[in-house]
Amino acid sequence: MNTLDFSPVITSLTTAVTPAQIITLVASIIAFGIPFVFMWFGMRKVIKIFRSAVMGGRITV
Repeated sequence: MNTLDFSPVITSLTTAVTPAQIITLVASIIAFGIPFVFMWFGMRKVIKIFRSAVMGGRITV
């Protein structure tokens, strides 16, 4: 069985991707994810209000 030499692949990847690009990618993912987190918590709150209104017969916030 032959051994695989990944050094050319690793070298090309480390020269192609810069730390600035990685930071930009992480910042984009965080900026894209924050609204979804707020929507998640907002929908949970709306569902809780709706369930308590149906079970209790009144709406409270």
